[in-house]
Amino acid sequence: MKQVYFYDNATKKFAGYDVIEDTAEIPENATTVDPVDSNGIGLYDPTWNESTNSWDSLTEEEWKQKHATPEVKPVPTQEEQAAAQQMLLMADLQNKVDTLTDTVDEMTKSNQQINATLAQIILQNATNAEENGGK
Repeated sequence: MKQVYFYDNATKKFAGYDVIEDTAEIPENATTVDPVDSNGIGLYDPTWNESTNSWDSLTEEEWKQKHATPEVKPVPTQEEQAAAQQMLLMADLQNKVDTLTDTVDEMTKSNQQINATLAQIILQNATNAEENGGK
């Protein structure tokens, strides 16, 4: 049994491999030459070179550039933009409500303190009036 490596007739690009009988004829678009470099490492997009009877390869950098996936930045629809604007407005309104709630709480505490002080003053005035004989 021997392993054969197929290439596309038109582009000479590696197209796969198979195992055939030792006595079988090697197909026209195949070779027994492994698509590896001198160190036995697989090639990047190997292409059969009929004039040298060997496989040509891209460099790793060329292969990465060829197979790079462009970054796709999604563009929001008008509805999504409007929803985002609405969320920002809602967040701003919630912040204002929180600020107003804090202000009301502080004013309520201040008002309670003023009422307590006023009650003490009224009580003191009533006590003073009794001591002075209602004058």
